[in-house]
Amino acid sequence: MCRVLVSLLLFSLLACSIATDQADDQNFAQLDARYAQFDARLRGMAGANERQLLGAMGRIPDTSYQVGDQTNVLQWWWDTPSPSCSPRRGRGGYSSTLSDGCRVEWTVSKGTSQWYQWEGYGCRPDTVSFPVH
Repeated sequence: MCRVLVSLLLFSLLACSIATDQADDQNFAQLDARYAQFDARLRGMAGANERQLLGAMGRIPDTSYQVGDQTNVLQWWWDTPSPSCSPRRGRGGYSSTLSDGCRVEWTVSKGTSQWYQWEGYGCRPDTVSFPVH
């Protein structure tokens, strides 16, 4: 009788573990799709002039600094609740992580957006207003 109870308990734990793993796989797949959408929206802004970039990002940058004669770095930050997972990065990416929220950084040279990088658990496609065409 004891063996039967132990077997049932082990079977229940195994079944729960499998169900949890499948749910985690689905959640990670949804996150990957969300991050891919976010990156695609940013990629669509590459080559936009600075005014178009500001419009697409939906607001002025939180910080900016000059790195050359005609080159500026613009940064936007968002604080958003997020799931626990590894941070994502666009081109270039930093090794630091954001526990919640999202940071997007654009390098603008001669008035044109050249490249971007992003990181954070809270980066979502609806963070930016619209892709620039």
